[in-house]
Amino acid sequence: MKKYDLLIGIDGGGTHSTAAAAWPDGRIAGIAFGGGLNYHNIGVETVRLRLEEMVRELCEKTGASSPLVCVGMSALDAPADEKTLAMFTTGVFAREQLDLQSDAYVALMGFTRGQPGMIVICGTGSMLLLLDEHGVQHVSGGWGYLLADAGSGYTLAREALLGVIDEHEGLGEKTALTPLALAYFGVSSARQIIDKIYAPDFTPDRLAGFAQYVLQEAEACDPVAVNVLRCTMPKLAAQAAQLMKISSQANQVGLYGGVFMHSGIARTCFTDTLLTLAPQAKICTLDYPPELGAIIHLMQKEGLLTDHALAALKDTYKEANS
Repeated sequence: MKKYDLLIGIDGGGTHSTAAAAWPDGRIAGIAFGGGLNYHNIGVETVRLRLEEMVRELCEKTGASSPLVCVGMSALDAPADEKTLAMFTTGVFAREQLDLQSDAYVALMGFTRGQPGMIVICGTGSMLLLLDEHGVQHVSGGWGYLLADAGSGYTLAREALLGVIDEHEGLGEKTALTPLALAYFGVSSARQIIDKIYAPDFTPDRLAGFAQYVLQEAEACDPVAVNVLRCTMPKLAAQAAQLMKISSQANQVGLYGGVFMHSGIARTCFTDTLLTLAPQAKICTLDYPPELGAIIHLMQKEGLLTDHALAALKDTYKEANS
């Protein structure tokens, strides 16, 4: 690689982002963190500035001056078109140095490294992406919090709050989620949550943050919390089974995101349903996190992807995080 002296991969989630920088031979040069990059929620200008800040930090750490950047963005479900790309190249980025993909795609690259397979992301939002044997991407889910995001943190939190409301209205059973919701939103009664949710500055990721307590109480066997997972995760699994029908070779299914990471019940509900609907599925874990998947994508595009580079990425990333 002659033109670029640094490869930067960014996992741009709805709540927070992680950026990793690597030298062309695969050695990790630095790591940076930033806020969420879903421009549908927080606007293009905010996202562009956050991107520029993370890249600037990594360039200052490494002394690099010509980075090639791939961003997996939660707002995308396919490679960015020219119009979208132009929105983010009005500042420090040149058109040719910025590659915008979906966050699902960079996670998938960290899992399959370009081979057929499917990734299921379940974090603030949810999305499924299958890469077939021809290298074609197929998307399911990712409709966003206002439409449909089965299994997402936002959906789990919203359904849990409905359980809190049912308890308050005398329509549902008592749940440990009620005092947790009052504390989380800083209120003393259930009805005061209304003012918090409909405040002009309230954001979807704020509601999605309550999902951590839903997962916590589900593990503690709170019936309302458990029911939220049992009602939502099977739908996500059904989406996965339907998507798998596209390719007989894409049987490997990688699970990624905070919901899967922090909840055994969520993983079990999803896996049991998927294996019932698609017995050929092989549930796997990711070998490389999405920010490295973005770097792998750049390496593949630039002709730099080798076994040596992959080994260097994995080994030095562990060192950088130790």
